[in-house]
Amino acid sequence: MKETTWILLTFLLLALVAPLLGRLDSQFFAPDIALLTALFVGSRSTLGSAIVVGFATGLLKDGFSLAAPVGLYTEINVLAVLAARLLERRVDLRSPVPLMATAAGASLAATLLFLILEAIFHRSFEAWGEVVRMALPLALITMLVAPVHFALFDRVTRRFDAQQRGLTASVLRTRNR
Repeated sequence: MKETTWILLTFLLLALVAPLLGRLDSQFFAPDIALLTALFVGSRSTLGSAIVVGFATGLLKDGFSLAAPVGLYTEINVLAVLAARLLERRVDLRSPVPLMATAAGASLAATLLFLILEAIFHRSFEAWGEVVRMALPLALITMLVAPVHFALFDRVTRRFDAQQRGLTASVLRTRNR
């Protein structure tokens, strides 16, 4: 249930950010919400759940992206989940500064993966210069949004964990009677 909520929350954030920035003619400055979700679940969830959520949020981002082949962001998000799992013990993703640095690095790595996968699967892609030029601003914006994104998802996670503890305690009280 918690994983489904993470996916739905990512969808809502993508659905709010995309038209808002499009209306402001700033769509190139959208933070990478799906990548942040992949980093969050990779660092806070079990591997199986994290891969499923990363896959689903990548598909959601594929749905919002008109320029990339379907599945490209799915691939990037699953790789981001695996990278977050590797960084889980090395980097404290609960503190703002390491989180922001990791988000910026992940965004730059995602842009590099995007360019590599575009070169392989979409040979007629011509916007190389624009993607490279926008990589740093995208990383900076994603970096600034990361602490807020993680705080929101942590709050949702704590709420589900508290409900689960409450349900477990009530079941145990019922059994002890």
